[in-house]
Amino acid sequence: MKIAALGLEDVDAFWRLRLQLFKELGEVAADADVRELETATKTYYLHHLQKDFVSWGAFDDNQLIALCSLCLIQRLPYQENLSGREGYILNVYTCPAYRRQGIAGRLIGEVIKYAEDSQICRLWLNSSEAGKRLYTQLGFEEKGDEMERFLPRISSI
Repeated sequence: MKIAALGLEDVDAFWRLRLQLFKELGEVAADADVRELETATKTYYLHHLQKDFVSWGAFDDNQLIALCSLCLIQRLPYQENLSGREGYILNVYTCPAYRRQGIAGRLIGEVIKYAEDSQICRLWLNSSEAGKRLYTQLGFEEKGDEMERFLPRISSI
């Protein structure tokens, strides 16, 4: 099992897993025409990857079997986040045959390391009920309908 940042060459595999996630969540019907969504997703991915969007994947025999993404956001500073740098975690998905093996935790660990290295002060996400236990174990706290984790403050802005 290899964990790695996704590249431009992974756009098709990223789309396949993202579509599986949408179908599993009931956000896309199994028989829906998703051509426009596919084009929009791939266009976003190709234009934003490694700029304000980062994604990691788990690979088994060079096949993407899990993913986790981070959208980078710069907002006005506030008391808990004087730099205003934040990251929204999304697309946390593991193929059913690979679940309960700690893969999602390893992917979120990559996000946290990236955030610390990039001096991102706040990570947040929307969690399914099934994911809340994992995120709590990784230091996230519930706040309304979201979960968040503040990272150590940086000394200079």
